[in-house]
Amino acid sequence: MPTILDSQNALKHRVMLAILSLTTVGAAIATMLHRLDPHPHWVNLIAPPLLGIIALALLIRLYTAPKSLQQVINLGLLGAVLFVVVPSWYFTLAAFIAPDTTLVGSLPPLISILFLIMMIMMTALRPRHLLGTALITWGAMAAPILTYLLLHPAELTTLRGLDLVIALGPAMAAQIVLLLFFNRLQDLVDRLYHERLQYYEQIIERQTIRQRAMEQAVTQVHNGPLQTLALLMRAVQREQIPAPELLQRLNELNAEIRAVGQSLTQDADLDHRSTERFADRLEQPLFEQTLRLGEGSRVDLNNPLHNLFHEVYALTLKRPLPHFQTIRVKVRNFAPLESSNLTLELKQDLCLWLEEALCNVGKHAQGVTRLVVTGELVVTERQDHRDYLLTVRDNGLGLTPELGHQGTQFCHLLADRLDGTFQRRSLPDGGVICQITWPLVP
Repeated sequence: MPTILDSQNALKHRVMLAILSLTTVGAAIATMLHRLDPHPHWVNLIAPPLLGIIALALLIRLYTAPKSLQQVINLGLLGAVLFVVVPSWYFTLAAFIAPDTTLVGSLPPLISILFLIMMIMMTALRPRHLLGTALITWGAMAAPILTYLLLHPAELTTLRGLDLVIALGPAMAAQIVLLLFFNRLQDLVDRLYHERLQYYEQIIERQTIRQRAMEQAVTQVHNGPLQTLALLMRAVQREQIPAPELLQRLNELNAEIRAVGQSLTQDADLDHRSTERFADRLEQPLFEQTLRLGEGSRVDLNNPLHNLFHEVYALTLKRPLPHFQTIRVKVRNFAPLESSNLTLELKQDLCLWLEEALCNVGKHAQGVTRLVVTGELVVTERQDHRDYLLTVRDNGLGLTPELGHQGTQFCHLLADRLDGTFQRRSLPDGGVICQITWPLVP
């Protein structure tokens, strides 16, 4: 929509510059011609230079301030209408008052200018203003002239009189009908455009839902079955596992994969039902309001964010990851975050981020004995702004090549979406610190 409107305004801008330029030049030529006339009428000595000055001023205004396009259009049309209506009333009243003056002999050629104004209105005015403005302009100019000619049949039967009656009567009425047709056509085009725009919005929204579903599937598989599979492969490489135990662990892995698939299928059904009711999308959420963690539990994303962090922490540390067993000291503290501008999607991703960071500790932090997980409110350089800092820190072996790139890529993407930062690094005295920070709305 904005692109279309910008292109239309750019076209109107060029057209108005051309019209104002031609009007300025034409007014200058008319001024010189009337100056050369041995007996010019005083109206002809004032109107052309005044019109040229107004057109030049509007031209300069539009050229220096393109955003004033609609203002220049309105002022230009108002000036043009006055330059047509005022002379028509003046010369008609002069013909009524002075018996030796005829309207057909004294009236300037204003009819052609009126037709030009009508065409400019068609291209420059909004459809809802077009018809009313055209009718008022036509009536203000045609009423005195047609009234005078009907009261003076001798002038009406002249060639100029007949030309004025036909131009201001049937011809102008036909042009008003064309303006009405153009107005209806413009409304139809706008309605079709909005329908097409809404259709494209539905397509984009459905594509976004599919993309989010794919991202969620990758993250859930990464934090769930892939963690179990990695532990099983490591166990097989390091020791001989009895066949019954191996079969049991494979069955557990199979159950995890099936649970993730079932969860994603339920989410897809919900999203599909939501997109089918696009008109009611504000009443029916397009996003699942619960999150399934890798160990199988679900958390309600409508809860405050710090409560979600507590749930994710507690449920994840119950998972049978090897290095969780060696932790002796656990520090957990999440600063309250009752009100938040985060969407359910971002809250889900933050919970998945915390789950993955904890799983990395349980899977890779060899020799870990201390785990510190905190959420802090940090005051920024601007005192009225605060950041939330979520940290997972351990005292294990440090970063290892086994930490995959998939999780790291997800962390950086999440930080970008939050307009925050992410970092993961080894500590000098051993261990790994993993942090993500994002700004809070004041």
